[in-house]
Amino acid sequence: MSSSFDRRQHRILKPVHPGDTLYPMLEIAALTPQRSTGVVTLGVTVHNQKGELVLTGEQKILLRKRPSS
Repeated sequence: MSSSFDRRQHRILKPVHPGDTLYPMLEIAALTPQRSTGVVTLGVTVHNQKGELVLTGEQKILLRKRPSS
């Protein structure tokens, strides 16, 4: 598989400062198969060390399918 398209949409909800600890989380929100490719949609969240949500968003990646054997 190879990735050929990457689309990102994010919203910064709170400021982040040097020394903060960030905890990213990616969740597969959707898989959209097509004939020779597919789109993976990831939900993205980032929390800081206080448990506050500082960033949220979505990322879409177009992947080429492996050839059938």
